[in-house]
Amino acid sequence: MYESHWNLKSLPFQVTPDSSYYFPTAMHEEAIKRIMYAVQSTKGSFLLTGDVGAGKTIVVSQVMSSLFQNKDKYEVALINHPTLVDCDSFISEMLHQFGIKGDFTSKMDMIRVFHEWLISGYTRGKHAVLIIDEAHLIKSVEIFEELRLFSDFQINNQPLLTLGLVGQSELRKIIQRIRPLNARIAVQYHLFQLNEQETKKYIEHRLETAGCETKIFTDAAMTEIYKYAGGLPREINKLCDMCLFEGFIAQLRQVDVLTVQKVGNEEFIV
Repeated sequence: MYESHWNLKSLPFQVTPDSSYYFPTAMHEEAIKRIMYAVQSTKGSFLLTGDVGAGKTIVVSQVMSSLFQNKDKYEVALINHPTLVDCDSFISEMLHQFGIKGDFTSKMDMIRVFHEWLISGYTRGKHAVLIIDEAHLIKSVEIFEELRLFSDFQINNQPLLTLGLVGQSELRKIIQRIRPLNARIAVQYHLFQLNEQETKKYIEHRLETAGCETKIFTDAAMTEIYKYAGGLPREINKLCDMCLFEGFIAQLRQVDVLTVQKVGNEEFIV
């Protein structure tokens, strides 16, 4: 709607994660490196946590993209919304995401087939990676226990599966209460908020990616955005998007502090 007003090729601040707009902060790059280390060295498991909107999903997307570029080495499955209430349904969904088909009669039947599939992949030089996003939504301790048992699938002390648990900050506490699973987590990383300088670079990067050739947000406006959004990429996106919309409605040529404050006071509880 407002792209032509600001001379943009696309909407730069969509809330939905978009890899083409990925901004490689030191923190997010570190998260990707740690996860790739866990996978490439077959550590068995990793845990990535962060507040809502900290950028966990875009990190997972970058990791998935890297793994898909090496299909000859990895079998990859991603479960985005692990809200299935019972263990059988969860394992069934996992097999579906890996592309494992069959007429399963019981949970043990599914586990047996999964184990055989992992061994077959190992003999072909392929390693399986299962990433569970929003893992804090898992309600059943039985599911967490089953995931832990999957790490027992090994050949020559090498895990046949790398399990990745990704979720909000409370996931770390959930895992800590399940001591056998917590003991298996080999690599952990937590995403924090962006600082003020990173926030400004983040905004500028997304605008440049959308084709911006002028300075749309004043420096003071970006500082104000940082204060309202608290350095969370998703909140930055929401605020910047509405600021651009407000600027379009008011036919402004630049987003200033007053515009940010007007939008911020409408969007945030202050």
